[in-house]
Amino acid sequence: MTMSRCNVLLAGIGGQGVLTLARAIGTAAVAAGVPVRVGQIYGLSQRGGSVEATVRVGVAQTAFVSAAEADVLLAFEPLEAARALPRVSGDGIVLVNTRPIVPSGQTLRQSPYPDVASIVERLRLVAPHVVAVDASALAIHAARLRLLGTVMAGLLAGSGRLPFDSEYLRSAIEGQARSQTADAHRVAWTLGLEVSSRALADAAAGSRIATGM
Repeated sequence: MTMSRCNVLLAGIGGQGVLTLARAIGTAAVAAGVPVRVGQIYGLSQRGGSVEATVRVGVAQTAFVSAAEADVLLAFEPLEAARALPRVSGDGIVLVNTRPIVPSGQTLRQSPYPDVASIVERLRLVAPHVVAVDASALAIHAARLRLLGTVMAGLLAGSGRLPFDSEYLRSAIEGQARSQTADAHRVAWTLGLEVSSRALADAAAGSRIATGM
């Protein structure tokens, strides 16, 4: 990734707000005057199945993010994070909500949901930077679970990977919100922002200590 580009892969379950957030990132990039391409794969989104979206901020020929190209994986659900892991770049960041939702296909097969801790461990073994947090709990703390997308947007802003001022994204999120929920969205945004920025700062400090830097 360079300062002028960022490939974001969003993955989750239908109804979590994956596509809404992808569009907000696109809107923010346009407002910031940065080229952007937004792609959506709906999958089984209408039935609670897997859904993903891609946002390529900066000059790009296509909206698709292929293997090892995602600078940021924004995963609304842990199993969806594991499925998307091969598409994270060598210096990518995984921002994952640890609250599980059993996908409809898994329910039909009557397969057990993997242990969340083991999923996060797998993410940490492969991805260079992982922030794992119960973003659903943060959304509920802010006001309601429907604010999950705003918490995830805050996590993304706190990663420092967006090649434009994160205030553009905050404004895009607020622009999608109803006036009576504006304050709750601000709380949800701030919670996500603080969690990711603090976690990544702590990780960087630990790395400096470990390497003697």
